[in-house]
Amino acid sequence: MDCTRKLLLIITLLLGIAGYSKSAKAQYVDGYDYPDSTYIDMHKPHKATFFSSLVPGLGQFYNEKYWKIPIIYGGFTGLIYFANYNNFVYKKYRQEYKWATDDDPNTVSTYPASNTLRLKDSWRRYRDMCFIGIGALYLLQVIDANVDAHFFDFTIDKDLSIKGEPMIMPDYSDITGGRTETPLGMRVTVTF
Repeated sequence: MDCTRKLLLIITLLLGIAGYSKSAKAQYVDGYDYPDSTYIDMHKPHKATFFSSLVPGLGQFYNEKYWKIPIIYGGFTGLIYFANYNNFVYKKYRQEYKWATDDDPNTVSTYPASNTLRLKDSWRRYRDMCFIGIGALYLLQVIDANVDAHFFDFTIDKDLSIKGEPMIMPDYSDITGGRTETPLGMRVTVTF
């Protein structure tokens, strides 16, 4: 019970730090008595990465992508459940294999030794793949928090466009030493 209280206290403090870091901070300028309210603390990707590596999903909370948190914890729950189940079945077949290969007449295996060896190896592989999946999901959510934090202040408006069109450049024969070729090119216009 004491460990649970400490864990809740740590999570509460971390969430408080994440909430405080999002607040706007006023910047005072020399010679003025009022704060410059146009300065807002920028979103920091390294902070989101640190939070997400500390507690899975905390970086997504910092990035205000709340809908990703249940997906992350659902993935961890499913992978841990299947890793636990696969480990249970692996231990069962490992014991069956021990019984099938020992010389004790008191132990009876329900399967032949060749089948139990194959089944034991298969369930161990399934268990190991679940552990690899847990590690991959952990890394993926840390990378997602980092990338999402980089794009936090990025806006996509209807005015954002890129347009390319062919172009014939003006005649600069007096500058280029009398060359008479007509230079062709591509004009790229970025509007934002």
